Amino acid sequence: TMSLFPAYGIYNPSSSLEFPEAKTINESSASWLTNSSFQPEIVSGPRIVILSSDSSDCEVIDQLPEKNHETISLDSDVEEVDSPKHKSHHKKHKKSKKHKKDKYKDRPAKYKSVVENLYYEDRGKSKCIYKVDTLCSRARPRYHRYDKALGFVLMKKEKTTSTRYFAKNLAKKEAKSKTKSDTVIQRHKIATEEESEEMKEKILKLEEEKKSKIKYFNQQLMEDPHNIDLWLEYINFDDRDNEFGSTYGQKETNSLKYSRKLAIVEKALEKNTGCSKLLKAKLFFLDELLPTDEYIDRVEQMISKDSGNIVLWQALITATRSSVSLCNVSRVLKLYSKCFESLHLWPRSNPKVYDERLLKMTYQSLIFLRHGGLWEQMWEALRLNMNLNLNVDKQHAYFKGSIDEKKLIEMEEVILTSQLPLNQLWLRVELLRENCHWTSVSREQLELVGDSNRFITPEDVTEFVHPLLSKNYNFKMGVYIFLALKVPLLPTRHNFMQELGLDESNWTFESYESLIPILYPCSGEMAGHQQRELLTKGLFNAGLTSGPQYLRYHPARDAYLDFVRDVFRMIAESFGSDHQRTSFYVWWLRFERMLLWMQKNDAVKSDKSVKKLKGILKDFLKQDENRNNLHFYREYALIEREMGRVSNSVNILETAIQTKGNNPESCTNQYERAALMSLYRTLLEVLLDVRMWDELKSNISQVIRVLCAMTGKTEGSLELTEQYLHNCYQDFVDNFESVDQVDQEFLPVFHCDAIVCYIYLLFITEHGHQEILNIFDNCLEISKNCPWIQERFYEDKISFLQLMVELKIDKFSVLKESLKQAFEDNPDNFYLLSVYAGIESELPHWSICLRSVSNHEQRLWPTIAGCLAGRARLYSTICLNDSTARTAALNRLVHFHNNIFRVPDIRCCPLVWRLYMLLLREEGLCEKKGETVYHESISSCPWARSVYIDAAGIAPQLLTQIQDIIREKDLRMHVTPEELNILRG
Repeated sequence: TMSLFPAYGIYNPSSSLEFPEAKTINESSASWLTNSSFQPEIVSGPRIVILSSDSSDCEVIDQLPEKNHETISLDSDVEEVDSPKHKSHHKKHKKSKKHKKDKYKDRPAKYKSVVENLYYEDRGKSKCIYKVDTLCSRARPRYHRYDKALGFVLMKKEKTTSTRYFAKNLAKKEAKSKTKSDTVIQRHKIATEEESEEMKEKILKLEEEKKSKIKYFNQQLMEDPHNIDLWLEYINFDDRDNEFGSTYGQKETNSLKYSRKLAIVEKALEKNTGCSKLLKAKLFFLDELLPTDEYIDRVEQMISKDSGNIVLWQALITATRSSVSLCNVSRVLKLYSKCFESLHLWPRSNPKVYDERLLKMTYQSLIFLRHGGLWEQMWEALRLNMNLNLNVDKQHAYFKGSIDEKKLIEMEEVILTSQLPLNQLWLRVELLRENCHWTSVSREQLELVGDSNRFITPEDVTEFVHPLLSKNYNFKMGVYIFLALKVPLLPTRHNFMQELGLDESNWTFESYESLIPILYPCSGEMAGHQQRELLTKGLFNAGLTSGPQYLRYHPARDAYLDFVRDVFRMIAESFGSDHQRTSFYVWWLRFERMLLWMQKNDAVKSDKSVKKLKGILKDFLKQDENRNNLHFYREYALIEREMGRVSNSVNILETAIQTKGNNPESCTNQYERAALMSLYRTLLEVLLDVRMWDELKSNISQVIRVLCAMTGKTEGSLELTEQYLHNCYQDFVDNFESVDQVDQEFLPVFHCDAIVCYIYLLFITEHGHQEILNIFDNCLEISKNCPWIQERFYEDKISFLQLMVELKIDKFSVLKESLKQAFEDNPDNFYLLSVYAGIESELPHWSICLRSVSNHEQRLWPTIAGCLAGRARLYSTICLNDSTARTAALNRLVHFHNNIFRVPDIRCCPLVWRLYMLLLREEGLCEKKGETVYHESISSCPWARSVYIDAAGIAPQLLTQIQDIIREKDLRMHVTPEELNILRG
């Protein structure tokens, strides 16, 4: 029979079950394929494809040449099996399992290629495969690239010619070695002889450099064995650490490294027995090498030989406090008591050193009481220290500091009858009582309260009360008292943090109040408002406070706020009419301004508190000793601006300036002159605020009028003011040594404010931008020997650049570079951290601003600023509109937390753990990570009661265990054991 289609006549399936040999196709049989528009050249005979590694092109020839190549026939090496003819079956509704198994048996076998030396490594950069032909540049389209999930901004970019092959030319190395190029792909990378020789040369060179450096250290230390800085440089020198990296694990490598460093430290201590820096280094290495119990035994042996050494006592207390098995409130307090008992052994030849050590140890002991929830004991110790050192009247210190106990009992009954789960009942009652209890009750109230821990006598805390040798440290004692009451430093600067020793006490920060100076820095307030507002989202109502608090609405909030105000008044009045009295009142006024800013984010807004504050401020300014103080009017004007009355703020500042005759030079008192110049600066910053920029453009004459009035002349001109301010700048440059270099932390500095006013004048009169930056750079260079003045100039420069960037006058790169320079010297300046966190929250990558700053990853506050920036990303517009972007930002933030917990100095901070627990609660990760984070947090901060309370929120299944551990550690539990048994059922 004739086939319907001639093409199918070539192969008859019924003739054989195997493939026939390749046959020549007759031209006549393919005539039906002829097309007038296409005339293919049909080649008869078998077609052979020759593949050779010597050529990149494939050749198709008719006959096989004489030269033997490895060939692959298109008709060979293909095993096919004829599919057998199946009989027709009736349709089944369900196929059997046997049919499914046999379905794959008759499939044709896969193509099995036999290819050798087909692929090769092109080491000569052959041009034929180096480039892929694309469209020319004129025909190439423009692409809109927008990576939404990563947070990049929309940008247009022309497609450039991409390098499609590796750019490294290996032909030169091949020519040197004169070896035949390898034509087989290597599965494992093998280093060539030249590379191994180069590596050996590098290793030998590094070893020679290390040996020469060690030789240099030995020679210099033999000549001058009392050079402490050189000893520390030798200790930190990484000379032989990397030699053991390939042989031993990381743990063994660190052990060898610390053992070697410990030997160097002990040799250094033989020459310098009284050096505290070397002793701290020795204790650090011992802590890394020995288990906790052995380390404590070693430190106790050292204390028995030198019981007056405060460094050894701090090391012993820290080791005991940080140990999960040894940490107990009573045990740690006994160590503090023993430390204070050795006061008579402390050297008193230098009162400054003695008072600094005493204040730091007293502050740390009081903070430990606060972390343990023992607020009554802490306040009693503070009150007695105020009576002893600050001459506070004993009767005034006995003011009422908590709410009525009967009202508290009524609120507890409401909670207990709310039918909440038992764990929630315990948490609600515990938090209510801790917010309301911070002072001791009288003996008569003890029966009503029923909690013996509420009654504290002076005899219970006598070991924490000691006199200072010098009155010069009374101001610092007052600062420590307010820090213990959770009042933040406004502003918080790096040098003052160092002076207070807070940069070495990361474990003391555990509440939200410590973050406020980053969110509301009270410095550089002309720009960055939106960024700071984004940083606060999710934090205000997160419950990161502990004990009594003044931030959110609470039944005891007003009582505790009045308590803090009374303490401010008592301590400030203890300094008489001194400028230190002014400093404390300025701090208090900034504290009130910060509370107004916080109330904007409070869900429960109360006009009564604002009216009450107005009455308090009016009564304060009416007092005779406060009526003529310009510092108070400056802060009062800023409070008016925070209330939204900008015009009132400007009027108050202008009126205060006119009372002193406008001219700062007419003031004979240097403090009044500095206050008057600060009024000018504040007035200019209020008018130059970003939120006032639209109004400033239409009424810039007001700013010019303010500047013209500075000379005090009736016909003042801007040129006279510019000349006067330039003279102030020149006087600072020429006579810096005569400038008053005593740090007044909360008060302004005349020359700093005068130079900033000069900068604003140049900006308004449209002087060159580089000229303005040169003035800042000159001031920074001149004040490098006075760190606290230099830090203020850094703040002023960053504030000005932030304003320029927000107004789109200057580039972001200038601000970024200046911020890096400022962080090198002041990594704990909270205003700089606020700017850094605001920038990081808007960038697609992390740590761009601080990537080149040394040791920023080891410091606590830059790390916390990074956490705040990561949280702000989650609330950004991109993440709220795109779930993929939010998931990516969340994963990055979780990874960021996991990384920072590897740093010992950061892991010991309870506030960082509380921020992480808050993230788990907000994002619903408690079930996945809650129990693990709970165990890690209490092993790092076993003394912090707030960590246990937050852990009960992320691991409620472990509530009974958490309660037992709190009682075991002697931490404060406001619910009595009898009540706890009832709640447990």
